[in-house]
Amino acid sequence: MKRPHVSGHYSVVLLAITLALCFAVAGYPTPSSANTGGSPVIPQKNKDKDKDKDKDSKKGKKAKKSSNAPAENGTPALWEERGDISQLNLLLGIGSQEGQPKPPFQFDKEDMTGTNPKIKVIDANGIKWNVKFDEEVHAEVASSRIVWACGYMVEESYFIPSGKVNGVTGLSRAKKFISSDGSFTNGMFEKRPDNIARRGVNWTWESNPFVGSKELSGLAILNCLLSNWDAKSTNNNVLGMYDDAGKVKDWYLIADWGGTLGKAGGFLSHTKWDLSAYSKQSFLEGASGNTVKFHYSGKMGSALRSIPREHVVWFNGIVGKLSDNQIRDAFRTAGATQSETEGFTAQLRKRINELSSVAGR
Repeated sequence: MKRPHVSGHYSVVLLAITLALCFAVAGYPTPSSANTGGSPVIPQKNKDKDKDKDKDSKKGKKAKKSSNAPAENGTPALWEERGDISQLNLLLGIGSQEGQPKPPFQFDKEDMTGTNPKIKVIDANGIKWNVKFDEEVHAEVASSRIVWACGYMVEESYFIPSGKVNGVTGLSRAKKFISSDGSFTNGMFEKRPDNIARRGVNWTWESNPFVGSKELSGLAILNCLLSNWDAKSTNNNVLGMYDDAGKVKDWYLIADWGGTLGKAGGFLSHTKWDLSAYSKQSFLEGASGNTVKFHYSGKMGSALRSIPREHVVWFNGIVGKLSDNQIRDAFRTAGATQSETEGFTAQLRKRINELSSVAGR
């Protein structure tokens, strides 16, 4: 009788059983129970994969929790009391000495939104910044200091005369302002902290929670005072923040003050950071009854060219408390030359005096 043929598969099985019996007789642990507690041995590659999965899941959880910004809507806010305005530090404005951008800076990506060249970077403290270039940087830093001092919300920004960004690559619009080694001059760093929610709400001057209020009138006067021709609704934003009591406030603000300190006008006639044009620009058109009329040509429209006198009186009581030295500080910290600092300060004081004159009638 012929012995039946044993396939390769059965041979392997028989060999495995034989080896297991030999291990058992000799008193050695079998391969499946060699680890402590008798649980099956997991190949090292699988262990590593499981560890990687655990790490990935933890990273995922951390990524979801990395933003400390409020998700829920808050109470609308436009203005807040600054206390003794004459004591405010306009070199830093809403910022602080320790809050300034800290090198080295690491390139993240180029920001192609808006019309001005800008990039995103991360500083040595892990803080994210938008870095803007061109002449707007001077105007925006100086104007934001004055706007903040008057009680309105602005984004934290600093003028950096020179620096270097590591890892810069693939630039288009910003290539003109950043050398191949990452060096730059005259950059405005605007903070992008993870505890502020950018609502993406472009509120309009005609429709917002503050229509008819003296606070909204004050913001409109600031646009005229600083000749902000670019006060369009797409530059108006809402930022969600926790206040000192832990409650959420949704701050309505103008998010871009770069189109200021020149001539307010149409598409072809406006300028920015232009002392000569700013000096020639009219500010007030006069008063009629209980209304003060402002000279304005730009994207804010005509809704707020005429302001109730009582609103003008209220705002004048705020901006009129700024000293010339504070105004000089706002321009110095924006990278203005000595002549620009003195010239802009004189012209801004001239406008504030005009406001005081009409408010006191």
